[in-house]
Amino acid sequence: MSKKIHIFGHTIKVSHVILAVIMTMIAFVMIAPFLWVFSASLRPYNEAIALPPKWLPPSPSEWNLKYFQQLFSDSIPFFTFMKNSLFMSTVITAGMVVHGALAGYAYAKFQFKGKNFMFFLMMVAMMVPVQVTIVSLYRIMTFLGVINTSWAVTLPSIFGATCPGLAGAFGIFMMRQFFLSVPKDLNEAAALDGAGPIRTFFSVMLPMAKSTLASLAIIVFTFSWNDYFTTFIMINDTEKLSLPVGILSLRQPFATGDNVEFAAVVLAVIPVLIVFIIGQKWIVKSMTHVGVKG
Repeated sequence: MSKKIHIFGHTIKVSHVILAVIMTMIAFVMIAPFLWVFSASLRPYNEAIALPPKWLPPSPSEWNLKYFQQLFSDSIPFFTFMKNSLFMSTVITAGMVVHGALAGYAYAKFQFKGKNFMFFLMMVAMMVPVQVTIVSLYRIMTFLGVINTSWAVTLPSIFGATCPGLAGAFGIFMMRQFFLSVPKDLNEAAALDGAGPIRTFFSVMLPMAKSTLASLAIIVFTFSWNDYFTTFIMINDTEKLSLPVGILSLRQPFATGDNVEFAAVVLAVIPVLIVFIIGQKWIVKSMTHVGVKG
């Protein structure tokens, strides 16, 4: 029988206290880099890299916001970078959710020739890094005439040619597993009511998959927002860069200091954090969902 202790009038198991302490330590280790970057964006560079690290200025009155002010100036197109990233991430997320839901439903509920072999090839493709296929992708995008535009990044990502492991195959696999957990009786009942496969998908299956779709959207949005490699290869014009590549360009050609880059990183985290806070309940529902398999 586990021991219990009394804290502030409440009886708590010792194992729960130990678990809470361990989780707090893990959480601090994970959040420490973000605290350091935020601190570095508020102080001169020589203080920012001081050892041992200083987590925050001694008082709020000593916070120096001039590096954030430089980002808001007309000389640095920071908000252009953010707008480009928001557009590309939104398009990729919307396309991947639609693509993943349709293909996952087909793999889960339909029988067609070569289904298992095609699914096997898709799983294998999920293991191939984008660096292996980037040359062929670049040639395809050149043939389509979309090089140096946002479509050169969004089109391959929607269909899983980039974003290895998180787009394309992963989205289809995730939705397939969910639809496999839906009882076959629902499809049969919808068919008896006169609903075809398309109506069954939109009227029965999609409403049930809201939490899984939201989880997939958050995962894909986060990955596409942070994607550096594809944009770096496909886009050359500074005004069309996404935020990760744009932050690197703050050093050249804009010749800003490292602290401005720290400030840019702090602001770049905010959209992803907002998306996660809004959608975290859907992630929890998706992770705790237990379907009755048909």
